[in-house]
Amino acid sequence: MFKRVIYALFFNVVVVIAVVANDISVCVLQNRLKKINNFYAHFIQKVIDADSNMLLEAYGELWVKCPNLFNWHMISPEENFLISDGKTLWFYIPSLKQVTTYWLKNFSNNIFFMLFSNENMYKWDDYNVFQQEDFFSLIPIHNDISLKEYRIEITDCGTIKGFSFIEKQGQRVDYNLSEQNNNIIDIKKFYFVLSEDIQLDEQRK
Repeated sequence: MFKRVIYALFFNVVVVIAVVANDISVCVLQNRLKKINNFYAHFIQKVIDADSNMLLEAYGELWVKCPNLFNWHMISPEENFLISDGKTLWFYIPSLKQVTTYWLKNFSNNIFFMLFSNENMYKWDDYNVFQQEDFFSLIPIHNDISLKEYRIEITDCGTIKGFSFIEKQGQRVDYNLSEQNNNIIDIKKFYFVLSEDIQLDEQRK
């Protein structure tokens, strides 16, 4: 489930107009992402197989503070948290009273983290980027990962409305965002407090 949460994130778009040149698309996308300082949103997640069958529907909330800070709270069907304090990634499952820790830098190939993190940590040139109005497609250049395509809808003012991960096998995970606001977020939201009753699975190696 952790791998699915890490790699699951963005939304399916029908191509209706000609794509913009790749180098221009990268600049446009980066400029829109730079307008994001912090935001909160509700999300609905839908996992859909290659035959368009719904495998899972879930919902939760997301807090982001650039760069490198986020709190991904899955509420249903199974509550869990994915929290970045800028260095450590905490994956916490309340029902198990267990948290697993990873170094954020070890996920430098993760497309979701690339969008909300320090640009120096990630390689934009590992992707071909195409734009269709507010929709952007990021396609990995290398074939050694399971991700076929990543899609994001982001407005000119930096508001993300949805995103999708599409795997090579045809399965995709769609996220629709709503009830967004750009209010100041308490920094405590991005730190995990390890109490005595929580089991630690230490993976920071």
